[in-house]
Amino acid sequence: MVEVIASDSLEGRYTGTTGNLKAALCIADQFRNAGLSHVAGNNGFFMEIKPSWLNVMGAIEGKSRPGQVIIFSAHYDHVGTINTNPFSGSGGNAVVEKGDEIFNGANDNASGVAAVISLARFLKEINNNERTLIFIAFTGEELGLLGSQYLAENIEPDSIVAMINIEMIGRKPYSSSRPYVTGHEQSDLIKILNSNYQLHQDKKEKKYFRPDPYIGSFLFQRSDNYPFAKKGIPAHTIMLSSPKDEYYHTPDDEPATLDYKAMAEVIRAVAAGVQALVTGADTPRRIKNF
Repeated sequence: MVEVIASDSLEGRYTGTTGNLKAALCIADQFRNAGLSHVAGNNGFFMEIKPSWLNVMGAIEGKSRPGQVIIFSAHYDHVGTINTNPFSGSGGNAVVEKGDEIFNGANDNASGVAAVISLARFLKEINNNERTLIFIAFTGEELGLLGSQYLAENIEPDSIVAMINIEMIGRKPYSSSRPYVTGHEQSDLIKILNSNYQLHQDKKEKKYFRPDPYIGSFLFQRSDNYPFAKKGIPAHTIMLSSPKDEYYHTPDDEPATLDYKAMAEVIRAVAAGVQALVTGADTPRRIKNF
């Protein structure tokens, strides 16, 4: 999935472009193949924000608590090409191959999209969700969280129990191979993730998911969890890479640069960590006074 979404043929997936729409169609096919249902009010798997701007959404209805929702999300847009990149000159310091003008966005954020698709397949297969699960690929994140902001303005916040957003899990920083949770202090979601990871994955590991070590980079406010957190929803982003990743917003953020073993480990950890959320056994506290 990373190789498809981050391919040169999609030309960096800038929101509203043909490459972005091709990515949306590909993700919708994956949701369909995973056995997800459409979300009411959408056009199939698509929520139209405005013409050619699409969030891609699919669901697994809850068995006994369908009105309680867990969201799994990642953004699928990126910054396009050298002609559309709105952040020119502010990316990482990787040496760019001469003539390469496409910002592939393999880590940012084809890795997160692949994670959401993998979680959808797994959670549909194990079929133990008492709560409704919604899987979303947002557009417009790079332009100011536009896709997530649109959805956050059109939902009932009290129906959303938690939001797990996934971002840049394809490369490990030098400091640690463990993922971290942005805004970890805002709710007790990290505690729930860690206790379930310990229960279902590794009984010796009490704190697999780390607190955010990059507080000064304001990552909690910079990803698609934020519009939901502002409404009191326990909405956090799980990340692995450093915000100072050398390939960040460069044309060299290519599929070949990703650590797929580390990426798979994070996805398995999330699958274990959310078990009590999807079954209804745990409920994180709401975010207050934010």
